[in-house]
Amino acid sequence: MDVFEVIMNRRSHRGEFTDSPIEEMDLEKIIEAARWAPSPFNVQPWELLIIREEQSKFELADLTEQAIIEQFKDKQFLEDNARWMCTSNEEWHTRGDGVLLSDHVSLPKLFDTLPKKLTGNILRTLLNNISSLSILGHLGIGKMPAKEIAAQVKESPVLILVVMNTERRPPGDGGTRWMWLSVGMFIQNMLLAASSLDIGIQFISAPLESEEDRDKIRKLFNFADNHEIMTLLRLGYINTDEVNSVRMKATEFIHYEKYSD
Repeated sequence: MDVFEVIMNRRSHRGEFTDSPIEEMDLEKIIEAARWAPSPFNVQPWELLIIREEQSKFELADLTEQAIIEQFKDKQFLEDNARWMCTSNEEWHTRGDGVLLSDHVSLPKLFDTLPKKLTGNILRTLLNNISSLSILGHLGIGKMPAKEIAAQVKESPVLILVVMNTERRPPGDGGTRWMWLSVGMFIQNMLLAASSLDIGIQFISAPLESEEDRDKIRKLFNFADNHEIMTLLRLGYINTDEVNSVRMKATEFIHYEKYSD
């Protein structure tokens, strides 16, 4: 694939990976692509931790599981998520943004027997009143999705922690901003390289939401205080026949000369 095909076909992979381990040559290509990301003053503020040992995967999976259980108790967290959830492909494509609910949560099999319109109405009602589900979160409703995502972490061929070394700061008042931008470009290079190799990548954000959980990961892997945990990625080979996503139309975000509402 040329670069435009890779960009258009890249997706966050939330499903299962194939049974094949990541080949060392392919992992090296992903790292090499990341290595050539731009950064202001060429400070290169990034660090990577490659995780393949079972014990480390299990420890990260446990942190992920506990974080998700707690998040289901948090009204604000649930409301923030519900804003970007779509209940059907039709709604998703009409909106052109957000994510498909069924890609993130395993719905009860009961919904498979109901008419699509009724299912959509029920799910939309739940999302519009999702803060009330925090009560169910305290009763353990988050345990099922927590176990599902934790299992994905455990079973991933490779996990990668992307870390920002805050001492490698470019000059100027905007130094921190440019460091974040640099790490974003560093990660994007990884995503595109992986996509070209039929390797799927998913962001595992749950164990990084709170400073407390990031500190746990920092201590678990012996990072110094000046190393900020940016993201956790899971990687594995995927079957390439699945391309599904939406984007806003260019006319919805392009402006010329001056910003216009």
